Amino acid sequence: MLFGLMGGGRRFKVDVAFTSERGFVRKENQDHVIVDQKALVFCVADGMGGGEAGGEASDIVCRNVDSVLPDYAGFADRVRLVDEAIRRADGDIRSVAASAGYRQMGSTVAVLVSDGRRIAAIGNVGDSRVYRLRAGRLQQITRDHTLAEELAQHSSRARPVADVHALSLSHVLTRAVGVGQEPLKVDWHKVDVVEGDVLLLCSDGVHGFVPHPVLLDAVQVGGSAREIVDRIAALVVESGARDNYSAIVVKIGGAK
Repeated sequence: MLFGLMGGGRRFKVDVAFTSERGFVRKENQDHVIVDQKALVFCVADGMGGGEAGGEASDIVCRNVDSVLPDYAGFADRVRLVDEAIRRADGDIRSVAASAGYRQMGSTVAVLVSDGRRIAAIGNVGDSRVYRLRAGRLQQITRDHTLAEELAQHSSRARPVADVHALSLSHVLTRAVGVGQEPLKVDWHKVDVVEGDVLLLCSDGVHGFVPHPVLLDAVQVGGSAREIVDRIAALVVESGARDNYSAIVVKIGGAK
């Protein structure tokens, strides 16, 4: 069990909206998303653009996650089921790649599982991200599994990688669903949720082209989840939309 049960408390209202688009450069949209307001599970999967059959890989991730949602029960059980589904997708992708003769086939994933009250479990593999806006601060909850991030974390001089170097390594994944060491490990984070929080799940087609301060401005202006998503999409388009882009906004409202 990844997280213990948290009982009690009133359920929050949740306002949710999403977008997932091909962009102006890619031939197809290799992102897939899940928005399940009944199970309170939200997921963004981004097929590896440098690999083969990236769209199929992200679809496998989402299909595996979606397959466990009709059986959702308590919060801890839903987290466990989603974790198992992502790891099962890892094996499925490897099998497809081996059968098709693909050298590299994989997908990133970022997922949010909410108890509807006070807490949420946030998981990720790769560089799809989850942010939380609270009190004017947009905090990145997940940590990218990229070479640039690993170098920054393990720098002997304890300082960030130089910008030009980080830029060249920021898209080199060190972990993805279907690629890398086995068994796959999904990084999970337990966070508290309060009224007024805004949670943003997105692929690198969003955070890779919209600078953090600009993304903060787009989210903290407020409005409905749809208005926030539309502002984010407009910023991606303004940047040239050079990659597929997907975003899910989960806005926590008052208690029911």
